[in-house]
Amino acid sequence: MTLVEVLVISDIYDFTTDFVCLELEKRHVNYLRLNRDEFHTYKIQLDTSNFEITVKLGNYKYNISNENLKSIYYRAPIFLREINQTEKSIEEQIYSEQWMSFVKNLLIFKDAIWLNNPEKTYKAENKIVQLQYAKSIGFNIPYTIVTNGSPELENERYVVKSLDTAFFNIKGKEGFVYSNILQKEEIQNANLEWAPVVIQEYIYPKTDIRVTVVGNDVFATSITSKGNGVEIDWRIVKDEVDFTTVSLPAHIEEKCVQLVKDLGLKFGAIDLLKTEENDYMFLEINPTGEWAWLVHTTGQLIPQSIADMLVSK
Repeated sequence: MTLVEVLVISDIYDFTTDFVCLELEKRHVNYLRLNRDEFHTYKIQLDTSNFEITVKLGNYKYNISNENLKSIYYRAPIFLREINQTEKSIEEQIYSEQWMSFVKNLLIFKDAIWLNNPEKTYKAENKIVQLQYAKSIGFNIPYTIVTNGSPELENERYVVKSLDTAFFNIKGKEGFVYSNILQKEEIQNANLEWAPVVIQEYIYPKTDIRVTVVGNDVFATSITSKGNGVEIDWRIVKDEVDFTTVSLPAHIEEKCVQLVKDLGLKFGAIDLLKTEENDYMFLEINPTGEWAWLVHTTGQLIPQSIADMLVSK
């Protein structure tokens, strides 16, 4: 039986997790990866005599206990967005609901380092909560309104985005809502009564900065197109942008690290804007943000930093 030191919860096609698992293998760490879309292939048992978990995977058997477990790498959002829920069978609904509950009960391993703890992730996924925390530690934040009405607006242009990540099923195809730049009149004349939206002040010229925080390690990346900042949501033109490792002012680095800690996280993917005046403005933080593309494009040592934390206990 293998005594598990690092437990990884992910999905079979999550290539970001692959980077971490490869790094753990290089270090000869006893880790177990459980993919949420393959739970039915495992035989799992937990009993309250010792609050340990036994996992059978083929001919292999694993033991997960507070005594031996150092850390849990949890790669999944807490607000699971099921765009095809109505098309699922009863068995499929039970599968997703009950296994999700099982994963949340892994909080019994209270001595393990969580990256990130699902309770903390649940809180940190909320955009307005993020802005409040960021403002409280001294970050500049854009003027923001959340409303389903017709707000009084002074400026001519604003950025409009969803309050939570918005996925849709449109005639069998997945749809995704990006941030959009709209005129004041468009917003005021729009029918918003069905759901609140986020309306933020429009800032341009600016440069998008992605800051990946792992504990006290900070990896900052500028996102530009032909040397200039991207006016629209850069994800819309992601094949036309360049990613470059940059250094942040010490006080901004400190705020990024502090924000992650204040939210009870060990990891956070933070989006900042750098203005013409070299000011840095906080937009949002994703506690389960992607970073594999940064390894490919910049060579940043993010998986090594994550592995360092997972084995640090």
